[in-house]
Amino acid sequence: MTEIGLISKSLMNMMHPGFIMMGFGVLVLFLPDSFRKPVTLIAPVLATFGLLNIPHGTSLEHLVGNFITIKYMYVDGLTHAFLLAFCVISILAAIYSYGVQERLESVMSLIYAGSMMSVVMSGGFISLIVFWEIAAIASTYLVYARRTFKSRRAAFRYLLMHAFGGNALLAGLLIYIFHYGNNIENIMHSYGEASFWLILIGVAVNAAIPPLNSWLSDAYPESTISGTVYLGSFTTKAAIYVMIRLFAGWEVLLWVGAIMALYGACMAIMENDIRRLLSYHIVSQLGMMIVAIGCEGVAGINGATAHAVTNIMFKGTLLMAAGTILYSTGKSKITDLGGLGKKMPFTSACFLISSLAIAGLPGLSGFVSKALITDAVAATGNSTIGILLTMAGVGTLLSITLKINYYVFFGTQEDNACEIEVKKPLWTMRIAMIVSTCISIGIGVFPGQFYRTMPELTAVNPYTPGHVLEYIAIFIGGSIPFFIFLKKMKPHDEYTLDFDWFYRKILNSLVKWLSKGLITLFTRTERLVTESISYIGKRLSNPYLIISNSSNEKIRQYSFENEDMPIGHAILAIIFALSVMIIIAIVIV
Repeated sequence: MTEIGLISKSLMNMMHPGFIMMGFGVLVLFLPDSFRKPVTLIAPVLATFGLLNIPHGTSLEHLVGNFITIKYMYVDGLTHAFLLAFCVISILAAIYSYGVQERLESVMSLIYAGSMMSVVMSGGFISLIVFWEIAAIASTYLVYARRTFKSRRAAFRYLLMHAFGGNALLAGLLIYIFHYGNNIENIMHSYGEASFWLILIGVAVNAAIPPLNSWLSDAYPESTISGTVYLGSFTTKAAIYVMIRLFAGWEVLLWVGAIMALYGACMAIMENDIRRLLSYHIVSQLGMMIVAIGCEGVAGINGATAHAVTNIMFKGTLLMAAGTILYSTGKSKITDLGGLGKKMPFTSACFLISSLAIAGLPGLSGFVSKALITDAVAATGNSTIGILLTMAGVGTLLSITLKINYYVFFGTQEDNACEIEVKKPLWTMRIAMIVSTCISIGIGVFPGQFYRTMPELTAVNPYTPGHVLEYIAIFIGGSIPFFIFLKKMKPHDEYTLDFDWFYRKILNSLVKWLSKGLITLFTRTERLVTESISYIGKRLSNPYLIISNSSNEKIRQYSFENEDMPIGHAILAIIFALSVMIIIAIVIV
């Protein structure tokens, strides 16, 4: 490689958004507190600058030895769309968490965001799995960092689940690389092979596909208020990116995503904790993206990408608002809150607009991205999938837009609502929420400019009468039953069973049963071996016991007084030495 080429490659490495974030993350670990907070904000700004200066088609790789090539940078339209969303939410999350993160949490947040950016930029499977695992470790700390009993337990389960998914992905990628190479590509040609299913399981864990979804609703609500914003923005969206690369056009995903969207919305309706409700709804929104991935052609890829980007923005705002409520009131259960619209006007306004966006109100970002998914599904001719997504849309309206806004912000106050003490949120929290809300509005008002950032050009017009009437019907169809059955819709403080019941109960009982069985087996085996050795050793050390009645006390007490060791032990040592010599001789010959 020429000197100019080396310089060019070095400059590209310096502009790698993921490397910038992770590098500053390590730096924050050693900086004094007066510099730490500004650096956490400077890092995503520089990462965004680096991304905007990397041209499409850029590819960088590093040869390790003579056979292994690490392809750690590849940028095309799909990469750029996801990275731009990651950079923007990283800036907003840094602003939001400016005054609430401790040092190590800041470090792990930057490393986590940078590793997820590096996953998206990876051009090969080797670099992808490396950054995938770094992200799993860093994100685990964000759950643990709240340092409560529940958060520690949730972090442990989170780590176990992602270790399972990471190992499955690693095994699948190693098999795939051996047969087909290291390039990240659509792997549908390997359908039916072990590598395909192992990779699918590994990605499905991060994409929270049921029954592998429980880690999300278990861990996110127990994280710190800023950690939840980071977690809700990166892990699952990076998994969607990988699914687009590997499984685009797989028709099975239509049904997987549709059922997932409806399932997440139904679980969200039953929840009382705001952050847990929003976590379940992440599952529902991911289902819509997976439906788009299952559609063939450019429309599906654009739909999945667009909804991932818009979801990062309005879901980020919702999680910020939920964290602000927890910060200001110390409460996150809907039944413990009420009447916060007047006490927290900025938070309530941002939450309202973002909840309307996620429900698909025309004029906001969710409507624009869902229009692409609707067109992609319509092109498949599968009307059942469209009906399931419409039902999921009604569930979204009920669980977030109506339920939380009414019972937490704008509805009739409960008896305890007036007694809630509200601490004023940090100004950085309000700025982050306002900016992210404005982005959702801007995307809805200027859909053409937003569509230009998609992987492929699209001529879809979201504001057709059909699209608009569909979502107006969803709003009317969801609002009427909500207010008719208002008392029934009131949340209750109940325990919701999910697929993790099988992990925690059945699997736990199975592990305990197997553990007790193995302990019993090993204990009895150890006792039998010990008693056998003792029995044989005593008789070899005193040959009279072999030829005489062992009940004779005089014979049993007979011993060789002048021996350094009992003769039985010496005999056993000689037999062992002879056995080893015979084995060595056989091997040499």
